[in-house]
Amino acid sequence: MLAADTNVWARAYLNDDAAQASQARAALARASSEEGVFVPLLVLAELSWVLRSRWERERVLNTIEGLLQTRGVSVEHPALARRALEAAHQGRVGFADHLIAEVAFELGAREIITFDKDFARKPHVRRLK
Repeated sequence: MLAADTNVWARAYLNDDAAQASQARAALARASSEEGVFVPLLVLAELSWVLRSRWERERVLNTIEGLLQTRGVSVEHPALARRALEAAHQGRVGFADHLIAEVAFELGAREIITFDKDFARKPHVRRLK
């Protein structure tokens, strides 16, 4: 199985450098059809930030959802990623924040602290003032 850095996924989706985008799409397509592509949760979080800097929220969430459903792509802890995605579809808090919460609570955190007032509306997330 192959793992790709966030910048490879970003180039493939954003097409902001035509040569690198072509290379990225070809490498990802080849790997997903042959040995598979592994996507760490950290890459999903970074990718959502990068895409959000250029795209509307719904397009980013739909792209992450498509990635989770792509044949030949294995995401680290897919159930956590799906829960974060579902939560992000329901509110104003971004996918990466929901992913942080899902991972933290899954691994035993009792509370998350943040400066983000929207994120602090989530249960067991406290805003620092």
